[in-house]
Amino acid sequence: MINLNRSHFIYQDESGVVGTEGKFVVGLLFVKDRYPIYEIIKKTREKHNYWKEFHFKDINYFSSKRSRVACALLDEVLREHLFFRALSVDNGKLELKFFDKDIAAKNDLPPGQIKQAKARGMFRAYNYFTKELLAENAGILNESIVYLDKKTRMRDDNICDYLKREVNLRTQKNAIRAVEPRDSVKDDLIGVTDLILGAINYGIKKGENPMKLAVTKVVKPYIGKKIRFREWVFK
Repeated sequence: MINLNRSHFIYQDESGVVGTEGKFVVGLLFVKDRYPIYEIIKKTREKHNYWKEFHFKDINYFSSKRSRVACALLDEVLREHLFFRALSVDNGKLELKFFDKDIAAKNDLPPGQIKQAKARGMFRAYNYFTKELLAENAGILNESIVYLDKKTRMRDDNICDYLKREVNLRTQKNAIRAVEPRDSVKDDLIGVTDLILGAINYGIKKGENPMKLAVTKVVKPYIGKKIRFREWVFK
């Protein structure tokens, strides 16, 4: 049944690694009507005889077909009624201990426990900045459903409850109806989100791989229009 009150389907992804050098980026793809995009994806797959998942990181110097398919797909998809928002975070200014107190107490804990604390802190950082990005755009949201890439989440990660609770509390409305893990094998819009965000982050890093740059070139004309991103300002 179609929910006439729902404003958007939202697909979330992240690119780059928290706590390392450089920057990481969280991104959100906002879509109202998914079916025209699914039809584009189906036709693109059939035309190029391509049946693998869409992952920007898998495009390398020897991936001309992956690059060609990604370019063809995004060239069509980005013409549809959708928009994309992203938030770039400078790892050099980020204190991971803010997201897990055990990291600050590393001298008093065994190495295994410190490793677990850093993993928790990493995912909590992704969650926090995803929440902030959702909240920035919550004014237009109503009973939206947020989908996360199921493969990138820890089993004990509470992001689903966290995002829904925090965004709805901040906006004082039912901006988000549900947050659900989504298998990228079963929903190609997870892959589309991955490609767009990967291209954005690759542009930020000023990468030189020509296969990846070809995808970045397709995305670039939409930056500042359908695609907007900003850097997180640390206070």
